[in-house]
Amino acid sequence: MTDLSVVIVSYNVRAFLEQCLVSVERASKGLNVEVWVVDNKSVDGSVDMVRRRFPWVKLIANEDNVGFSVANNQAIRQSSGKHVLLLNPDTVVREDTFAKGLEHMAAHPKVGGMGVPMYDGTGKYLPESKRGLPTPWVAFCRMAGLHHFTTKSQKFNAYYAGHLGEHDTGPVDILAGAYMWMRKDALDEVGLLDEQFFMYGEDIDLSWRLVLGGWENHYCANTSIIHYKGESTKKGSLNYVMVFYNAMLLFAAKHYEGRQARAFSWMIRVAIYGRAALAVVRRMFSRWGDLIRVAGLTLAVFGAWLWALDALGQRQFNWSDVLWQGALLWALQTAALTLFGGHAEPSRLHSRFRPWSAWVAASSLTVIVYSLWPEGWRFSRSGVLGLVFLQGVIHAAVAHRRWKRAGNPRMIRRVLVASQDLPAVVDLLRKTEGVQQKQQAHALWAQDTLAPDDLRPSIQAIPWVGTVQDLSDALQIHNVQEVVFSGRDVTAEHIVKALPELGKRGVHCRIAWTDAGDLMASGGAARPSFVDFQRGLHRPEMASAKRRFDVASSALILLFAPGLVALGRASWLGPAWHVLCGQKTWVSPGSLDIEKPHLLDLKDGLGDRAARRKAFTHTQDYHWKKDLSVVVDALFSQRAIISHGHH
Repeated sequence: MTDLSVVIVSYNVRAFLEQCLVSVERASKGLNVEVWVVDNKSVDGSVDMVRRRFPWVKLIANEDNVGFSVANNQAIRQSSGKHVLLLNPDTVVREDTFAKGLEHMAAHPKVGGMGVPMYDGTGKYLPESKRGLPTPWVAFCRMAGLHHFTTKSQKFNAYYAGHLGEHDTGPVDILAGAYMWMRKDALDEVGLLDEQFFMYGEDIDLSWRLVLGGWENHYCANTSIIHYKGESTKKGSLNYVMVFYNAMLLFAAKHYEGRQARAFSWMIRVAIYGRAALAVVRRMFSRWGDLIRVAGLTLAVFGAWLWALDALGQRQFNWSDVLWQGALLWALQTAALTLFGGHAEPSRLHSRFRPWSAWVAASSLTVIVYSLWPEGWRFSRSGVLGLVFLQGVIHAAVAHRRWKRAGNPRMIRRVLVASQDLPAVVDLLRKTEGVQQKQQAHALWAQDTLAPDDLRPSIQAIPWVGTVQDLSDALQIHNVQEVVFSGRDVTAEHIVKALPELGKRGVHCRIAWTDAGDLMASGGAARPSFVDFQRGLHRPEMASAKRRFDVASSALILLFAPGLVALGRASWLGPAWHVLCGQKTWVSPGSLDIEKPHLLDLKDGLGDRAARRKAFTHTQDYHWKKDLSVVVDALFSQRAIISHGHH
């Protein structure tokens, strides 16, 4: 019989699983440990990766996604360990985690389950590392947010076991399924995971059954892990909200009765609708947040400006007319600013000026439209000038905030923590970033003692400034924005210990696994691929730029329709209308496959090799001037317009 059986259920998180298994292998050295991976029909190559890189792992490759509970139970039934650890694939364990766990369980024979402190990829402590039983009162305090103000209260923060500190060891009711260590004897008594729970809730149910069975659950703070949290199921999604809260309803039906069950069920249903609405609002703000802020503030300030003009006697408005006229101009100004790219993401330095040029264009259009209005509609020139000026001020403030948050895409101050792996880490960074960045990096030796000069790899412009023990000083002295740890050279213990300080300082952290070509962070693995190109047509802001060109060019062609007819170009008018309506696009999107048919092929007249190169370049580094050159060339060379692509 082995001492510990580690069970990992994986679903389309290959890069995280690979990182997790490396840390598990290191933590298992000198111990009697077996490792099980149960794959729920991943399509990202996870199964092949495990077979190739970790042949010692016992693999179960399911033909269907059977869910978390069923998959764990498959491995538990075949395992031979005195203890069973359920471990998420998006975790990294320290080198001493398993040894410390075995020590704690040996010293406390009545402990049936155990959890540890968990930190996310930014160094933030995850309060769900320790939890209490979600009774109706506990659930109400959690949903109402009372736990934020009473973090150490056992009454108001029982959900996160507020009576127990982050660094304290002690009994808790509920363990987290991301790291759930259990004694096999206890499992034999209370049973395995309840397979009614497809995902979520099964850890709460099993933890409480351990307590009801006379065992103790402990939160053990003598070690810790990284849990990237929610990489296989994004927790802001509506789907997550429904699955999670339906699991809570199942738990309530199983463990509560009467009034308590009804109260819990009622609160859960309210929470479902509340979180669903919040998810929709959050998604709207994540996509159109700047547009909503600028439009809302502009409308409020514009209304106040008109009221001030009327109150100060500058103009006496007929408010029944001014309201709809002002709203129409505000809508025109807002729509034009958006159409001209005022809210595009700052993908390159020169696009920092785009918000200004977009505002100038939108304001000019608003003033021109106002000047063309009938005399009876023109309520106030000072009011219109106030609209465009006030919106400019608000738009500038929002754009500056966005640029400050995004930072300089060509300059990142970083510390690289490695030893012999440093050249490979630097090479991986350069390949993965997609755009050429100026190197402003310093290196720290991965071990506690700095090696002699002749034993350290030398890379131009990246000086060695100390060891991993000097990380805190290096962050402050060099004003670091990002730390990249070598997964080969740096121990998980050093990484986990560094995370809380990195989180407090707002320093981004990544782990470079140079063997696999992955850079791991909370957002997932970054790999050198097409998606890294900052001006690629796959990016929404670049696709929007292409659409704006289509609209502007089609409008101009239709505007000069009489001249085109006189020059024998009448055949351009029909296609221009289709492009303006969004049914087609002028120029092919290069090597990107989209459903919308195009009218002009940029590869015409080129050989196969040159055509492929031009198609790829057009797609990965798009600019509207490239489309313009194709359209102008076709217009003046009388090239025939043929609809290509999908119909």
